Amino acid sequence: MAAVGAGAWWWTQSDEADGQVSCSTLLADARIEDALGSSFREDMSCSELGGAMKKAAAGNEAGVHTETQAQAMRDILQSADDALTTSGQKSIEPPLRLPLAQLIADYTPDTYEIFKALDADYVKHASDDEPWSDASGVHMAVWDDTLIRVTRAVADSPDAYAYVRDAQTRHAARVLAGIPRSADGVTLTTPAAGNAAALGVLDAVAQDVAQGTSSQAATEWNKDVIAALKRSAPNPAASYSSDPAGYIRGTWVAQLSPATTAVAPKEFTEQGVQLLDIWAKGRADGFKPSGSLRKDCRNSQSERYGDTLDVLKKQAREG
Repeated sequence: MAAVGAGAWWWTQSDEADGQVSCSTLLADARIEDALGSSFREDMSCSELGGAMKKAAAGNEAGVHTETQAQAMRDILQSADDALTTSGQKSIEPPLRLPLAQLIADYTPDTYEIFKALDADYVKHASDDEPWSDASGVHMAVWDDTLIRVTRAVADSPDAYAYVRDAQTRHAARVLAGIPRSADGVTLTTPAAGNAAALGVLDAVAQDVAQGTSSQAATEWNKDVIAALKRSAPNPAASYSSDPAGYIRGTWVAQLSPATTAVAPKEFTEQGVQLLDIWAKGRADGFKPSGSLRKDCRNSQSERYGDTLDVLKKQAREG
């Protein structure tokens, strides 16, 4: 048994020396065994582990979960984050990237709030041992640093990153579409700036990916992300009258141009304002976002971008 244990330890360490957390590390975590329940096996392949994670934590309807599923999601995120912070790595084995991204997207009503870091309920429940329920359903929370690091861990795969970005874009579009036409002041600023804040997290994740690779590889990553986003959205976009959120999301995706440099496209770094402008145009009632509202969105996106980069830089220093 000692020899087997030593071999398993060497395998885990050699995987992580390559710059990514291994599937074997996660399989050794009791929280993963608890989360997967009867699906768990010690000898699961990475692909099997990713599928089992989705089976344990994903709901039958996106954004709708049981308490058992939400608890499994918390366990998966916290286990992955602990493996990342303990090893000092920023990435995770490739077969787990898309499944984890799909789970982050499946929990978008929660992950959006965690990314925003503005909702007191999510801050309060981040240290709880269990999910909670309210009138809108079951929710789970983890610290925003945890979600940031796990999102970064999947983002080396452009398809995985695009999956998360598209889910956050869809949710931001729904938020805008739900703003009453009579909204003004804080009832207008809060949701618009909140959208921008959540998207700023993903800007920083993209920047961290670019900083960790060559200029050519970063350019290819940008191209692949944009291509994945374009594949995900119908063209042409829905009309505003038939599907306001679909119009907002589809119009934004349609204006994406193929990347030609390693620098993040303006459509990403300006997305909060661009979605706001698309929503205003779709309303077709003469409403125009004020300069101060657009400035609030830019500032919110930029501030969360900076906060998130600080989290990722700290991770690199401590690693």
